[in-house]
Amino acid sequence: MWEIEVREEENPFLARIIICDEWRGDPVAARRLLESVCDKWPEGKRTTFLITCGGFIEFNWPDSLPEIGDARCPNREAVNVLVTNARKCVESILNQELCDVLRKRTRYVTLGLDSHEEPGNIKRPHIELVFLVDLTDKQIYWTGKSYPVVDQVKGLIRIADLETHFLRLDVGKVMVLGCHDLTVFNPRSQATSKGWRKRVNEHFRAIAKMEKPKYVLHHPHTTVKKRTWLQAWKGLESELTSVIAYAGAGRYHEPNQKYDSLNEVLRCTKRGRTIDFIVSMA
Repeated sequence: MWEIEVREEENPFLARIIICDEWRGDPVAARRLLESVCDKWPEGKRTTFLITCGGFIEFNWPDSLPEIGDARCPNREAVNVLVTNARKCVESILNQELCDVLRKRTRYVTLGLDSHEEPGNIKRPHIELVFLVDLTDKQIYWTGKSYPVVDQVKGLIRIADLETHFLRLDVGKVMVLGCHDLTVFNPRSQATSKGWRKRVNEHFRAIAKMEKPKYVLHHPHTTVKKRTWLQAWKGLESELTSVIAYAGAGRYHEPNQKYDSLNEVLRCTKRGRTIDFIVSMA
């Protein structure tokens, strides 16, 4: 199974699960890990959010699907079918018993969900989603990656509706980002993007400035270097002065890469106090 180390700070606003090993996104394992995190939760501590990594859960591609069309601006009916499948997966994992246990520890939980794809073949059709669940009333919100990496453009079914990234919750406005979405705030990306990517970059940031989010929740698949997202976070801080707290929860595992220290990676991917659940496979 796994071992969980808990690193806690005073008055945490957010908890995040950091997996330091391979992770296949098996739904049963995801539910068990959430249960284990609840068992390890520091007594008397409660957060506003608990966040997971991108691809924390993998769900099956449906047997039938309306024609996708251009993946950059896909057929909305196809997206809705995929979201419905992902939602069923979320509801099967967050059963009533687990929701009751989580609710005593946090108000909201986010789950990164990817459709199952062939390893190393990101050009085939796939989708990367993030669901946010209000544990008080089980209201479910969703968004997904809108700013794919270059190699994904032909395969990733992009979430073209950028408004889905912005939620008005009881605790304030929240911006929910998929893995590469944070890059729109990186000055380098702003300077080098062209065509439709430039338009998405500018539109995303314009909406963010208008919405003035208070919190930002980022869902990278992996983060093993402190500089991976550093310039993007700095750019976000400069552009969005409304943001008072943010965090990302990428897996600390990436084969054939040099790793920075986990302490440095954790420090450079948040603003605000957290509880970090460091998961290592036993």
